[in-house]
Order: sequence, then structure tokens, then C-alpha cells
Amino acid sequence: MDSELRQFKEIMDASSRIVFFTGAGVSVKSGIPDFRSMGGLFDEISQEGYPAEYLLSKDHLHDDPDSFISFYRKRLLIADKIPNIVHEYIARMEKAGKSPGVITQNIDGLHKDAGSHNIDELHGSLSRFYCTSCNRQFTKETILSEDLTHCSCGGVLRPDIVLYGEMLDEKTVISAIDKISRADALVVLGSSLVVNPAASMVDYFNGEDFIIINNDETPFDQKATLVFNRDMTKIIETIQQ
Repeated sequence: MDSELRQFKEIMDASSRIVFFTGAGVSVKSGIPDFRSMGGLFDEISQEGYPAEYLLSKDHLHDDPDSFISFYRKRLLIADKIPNIVHEYIARMEKAGKSPGVITQNIDGLHKDAGSHNIDELHGSLSRFYCTSCNRQFTKETILSEDLTHCSCGGVLRPDIVLYGEMLDEKTVISAIDKISRADALVVLGSSLVVNPAASMVDYFNGEDFIIINNDETPFDQKATLVFNRDMTKIIETIQQ
């Protein structure tokens, strides 16, 4: 174990309020492509013939509900992906009382599947659906097992995610900011920290140790205690030895 990994492990051992902030990179090892990287989901979606921002927007849902349904069922519904070692580590830290929870930009629901309970899902989750007419709630399992696209009232069933043109949930944002402002250690995993307002939340961190683990540089690297531009699954595996 090199000196930086040893320092990271020591920080994790000594801290009692570790907040994890995760982006798309944390789920790559689970088989879910990073959204904006070259060859990622953003590039794939763009091949549909429309800008990804439109296909993932409230305007698309409003303009052509059937097209929107077809799009999310083809591109977003994930039935065969499971959490990886990073999701599991974060859940264990919460269970051990070392972490008040995780803040995520991801919509894949893998933190919940790994056993995390205190999750601020900034962009919503594909684990939940609701009717756009009567607001009846559905789980992803029900949507898949019963092959549902519409509610019994006739309304469109949409995933409970934040589409382009929609605001983040205020209660979720407040909860995330509160977590970060009270943390003694903040660990960012797999986020480029360029998408606002989510990325700007790290400015609320007043604690001692700020760790960034991401394949590429971020605008906050200079403020970090430690920066790792390498495979996060190997890092987590190493510090648990």
C-alpha cells in the first residue's frame, strides 16, 4: 500500500462523519456506462437522431409521450445490473455508524440495492415511477414484471428522475447540503464536479479531509487533501485489506 492510500485509510479510520458524494463513474464497474465520457451513454443517446438533452427532457415527455416511453424503456431501464465493491463499501460505512449517508448524482438505484439507507438522490431514481395524471406510485419491479407503460387511469408512467427543464427536489438538496456541512470528511467518487447545482454543493464542506477519486481532473482538485486518478474499485479493495 503506497503512502497516499495509507493516508486515505487512516482518514477513513479516524473520521466519524464521512459523507460520500458519487457520480456516474462509481457505477461503471457495474456495467453502466459513464454519462458524458467519450463513448458513454450521452454519446449513445445522441445517435438516436435527437440531442440527448431533448430525449431526457420534460419537453419530450410533453410533446410525444409514446416516444418518451420508448426511449426510457430502451435506454434507461436497468434490470440486470448489481452494486459493485464501492457501493457496498459505502453501505457498510453507514451501517457501522461512520457515515451519515451518501449523496449521488446517479439515477441507477445501486446505492439502495447495496444496502445504503440515507441516500440523497439529487437527480431522482429509476427505482421509482409515478403516474403523470393521478400521481400513483409504482416500483421499477412492478413496471418491468407487468410491462406497464400507462396507469389504470390512462396516465403516462414516468420514472421519478429529474428531466432537463425540471428543478431538483428542494428537500433533497437541503438534506445533501446539511450532510456536507456537518461532515468531517468528504469523499467524492466518480464525479467530474462540473454539473451544477450538484457540484457546487462541495463548497459547503467545512471539515478536515476532502478526497477526490475520479479518472479525470476536476475543478476542485487543488482544494482536496488527496486526489486519486485511478481505478476506484482497486483503491477501495486495497484500503479494506
